[in-house]
Amino acid sequence: MSKSRGFEKLMAGMEKHLLPMADKLGNIKYLAAVRDGMINAMPFLIVGSLLLLLLNIPVTDPESVIYVEWYANLMATHKAKWLQPFYASLGMASIFISFGIGSNLAKLYKLPTTPGGFLAMFAFFIVAAPVDGWPPMVQARFLDTNGMFTAIVFSIFAVEVYRFMTSKGMTIRLPEQVPPAIARSFEALTPVIALMLILQPMNLFVASLGEGGMLIPELVTKLFAPMVSAIDTLPGLLMLVFGFHILWFFGMHGTNILGGIAAPVALANFQANNAAFVAGVAAPTIYAGSFLDMFVMIGGIGSTLGLAIAMSLSKNAHLKSIGRISIAPGIFQINEPVMFGTPIVMNPILGIPFLVVPLVSTVIAYFAAYHNLVGRVVTLVPWTTPAPVSALLATNFSLTALILSLFLLAFSTLAYMPFLKMYAKTLEADQKQEEVNAIESSEPATA
Repeated sequence: MSKSRGFEKLMAGMEKHLLPMADKLGNIKYLAAVRDGMINAMPFLIVGSLLLLLLNIPVTDPESVIYVEWYANLMATHKAKWLQPFYASLGMASIFISFGIGSNLAKLYKLPTTPGGFLAMFAFFIVAAPVDGWPPMVQARFLDTNGMFTAIVFSIFAVEVYRFMTSKGMTIRLPEQVPPAIARSFEALTPVIALMLILQPMNLFVASLGEGGMLIPELVTKLFAPMVSAIDTLPGLLMLVFGFHILWFFGMHGTNILGGIAAPVALANFQANNAAFVAGVAAPTIYAGSFLDMFVMIGGIGSTLGLAIAMSLSKNAHLKSIGRISIAPGIFQINEPVMFGTPIVMNPILGIPFLVVPLVSTVIAYFAAYHNLVGRVVTLVPWTTPAPVSALLATNFSLTALILSLFLLAFSTLAYMPFLKMYAKTLEADQKQEEVNAIESSEPATA
């Protein structure tokens, strides 16, 4: 059996078993709502995180060679005054996330989005914002990303209650003459009552389970802890990275399909690292925030900035032109030109490094972080930030993280080159065959 026949058989088998599974996963509305809800919340989280970074630039140690006296004095006087925007953004992350998930899930169900978002927030507040003392004081310890999984679960629950009651006609319908905004607010009245009657007894029941009173967010966190811990291991991270890339290889948006699983874990781990950073202790997790963007997916999925650089050096005119066009967007983590212009999707030659390079980069980056050779992610940065710059900022100015990101970019470039040369030869052979076919077809038939 030829290599091409063997490859085609392998691809057919994987398509038969993998694609239906991925299609079902991609059609799960909950994962899509979680992914989009977290994307909606991300601007607030990034701003709060970058503010914290600016207030904690590591130049305040008088014994350090990079000591900056004016900055140290400025922070000593004004740092506490500027933390309020941090607490109002990253410190309230789960509120933004709950509204984002609720409104996006309502949209997928073709329900009014604003009531869906507010119902999600209401459900989250009931279970995650207990009140103590007199005058009443709301506990805020679960309003940041510590309450994120609780926000996910109960935002989905709130919208499901809303959908059920709407479909069964269990909402208040006002005459058509009533303005739409007022009508929608009354439609949400009975779901609000239902959520109150369901969730507050649930609070009391869960509180009775543990000594001193257990809270629902504590229970939810325990339930999700195994998943979070598993993905933060090397095997778990390799499975996640492979899942992203094998789906992309078959033409499906792997990061979108698996984003509803990966994004909450990355954000939860970031919260743990960020809290450690504020406390002045070592960050506990590796897969957090933009870890994959700055080490594994440099230039986008498949670490294709390296491929774009290699293509720009190719002797093949077609590949050289695509490579040169792809470098600029690739620097900012956008790789559609190289993904579909080359193409990489279903490409048996370039598909090999596309799948293997990110896995090798994951192993290298994981062990570098595990052995504290590079700083760990303690700051959120926009995903379009160039990878080496992202590595520097996200790790609180760890120079070794910057160096590792540049090294992995160089590694991906070199790793793609031999496969790119093989692919160029196949393109040239195909072109020659087309020319031969064109000449043969143009020759007059002889008797």
